[in-house]
Amino acid sequence: MRVFIIKPDAIGDFILASGCVRLIAREIGEENLVLAVRSDVAPLAQSQFPKALVLPLTLREKRRILNVTTVNILHSLPSWLRMLGLRVDAALCLRSMRAYLHTIWFYTPRAKRRIACENLLLARPRVRRPAVENFVARFFKPTLLPYPAPGKLPTDIEANRSVAEEFLGRKISDAEILPSLVLANPIPRSDRWLLCPFSSSLNKDYPAEKWAATLLILAPERGSSPLHLAAGPNQQEQLASFAQILRNAGIQNLVVDLPTPLAEFLKSIAAARMLLTVDTAAAHMACALGSPAVIASAGQHPGVYAPYSPNALQHWIMPAPKLRKGEWREILTPESLAITIREILARSAA
Repeated sequence: MRVFIIKPDAIGDFILASGCVRLIAREIGEENLVLAVRSDVAPLAQSQFPKALVLPLTLREKRRILNVTTVNILHSLPSWLRMLGLRVDAALCLRSMRAYLHTIWFYTPRAKRRIACENLLLARPRVRRPAVENFVARFFKPTLLPYPAPGKLPTDIEANRSVAEEFLGRKISDAEILPSLVLANPIPRSDRWLLCPFSSSLNKDYPAEKWAATLLILAPERGSSPLHLAAGPNQQEQLASFAQILRNAGIQNLVVDLPTPLAEFLKSIAAARMLLTVDTAAAHMACALGSPAVIASAGQHPGVYAPYSPNALQHWIMPAPKLRKGEWREILTPESLAITIREILARSAA
C-alpha cells in the first residue's frame, strides 16, 4: 500500500502533525510513504522519515510581480510533475485551511481514496472558492470529515486523529497521535539552558527586558549554567540586539548560537536542561522530544495548536481569552514566569 500525505505548512505545523505521519508510516511501511511539504520543512521531514519520498513545495506568501499562486506553481513545478505521475492507494491532507493551490496538489496524484477534514476557509469563502470545492468534491468524491470541536487535545491534532482513524478504520489513542520526533542517537541532557525568543510574528514575542528580569530571579536555580540564545538565519541581527539587552541587565555566561539545520537544532533542544521560548517551532520540538520547556504564549488561536504536553514537562502559559492586543505581556510578569520555570525544573529533576 502506498500513501500520499500533503502538509504544506510551516515548521511548527509539520511537527504538530508528526505523530500522525509517524503512525501512518508505521502502519504501511515508511518506504511506502510520499510526503509533500514546504521546501524549508523538507530537510526535517527527510531526516525524520528517511525511507519516505519527500516532495518539497516552494511556497511564498506574498506577491512578487506575478500572482503569488503562479509563482508558487512555477517554483514547485518539479514536485508537481512527480505528483502527476503518482499512483497511490490513499491521499491524505493534513491541512484544514486549504488555498486553491493546496486543493490542486491534494487532488493531483491518482488515488483510490482521498481523506481530509473540511476546508475551514469555506466559513468565510471568496466568491470562487465554494464553486471550486464543490466541483472537485463531485468529481473526485473525497471523504471530507467535520473539523473537530475543541476537546482534550488541540483541534489541529484532533483533525489529524480524525483523518488517521478514517484511513485505518480504528480508534487512535492520544499517545499515537501526539507529535513525535526521534533522534538517531540518544542525546544526554546537559546543564545548559536554551532561550529561543522569537516567533514568526512580533505579536507573539515576549520583551527582552522581561526575559532578563526573569533570568535574574532564577539566578540561584541557573547557577553557572550557560544560557544559549538561538534564532533563525533571518533573525541574527535581532538576536544580537536581544543578547546585548540581556548582558546590559547583568545576565552572565551568555552564548549566541549560530543557525544550524533543523535536524541539528533538535539535538540542542534535546540536550537542554530547560528550553524557554514563545509560541514557535521550538516549543513544538520540545513537546515532540519530551524535553523540559516553558512557553510564554500570546494565546493566538487558543485550543487550535496548543496547549498540550506528552509528559507534563512542557508548560504553555496561556493568557485569558479576549485580552487587548499585547495585554498578555503586561499580565505575564517575570515573577509569575519564574515560578512556572521553577516548577518545571523541579518536575524534570524528580
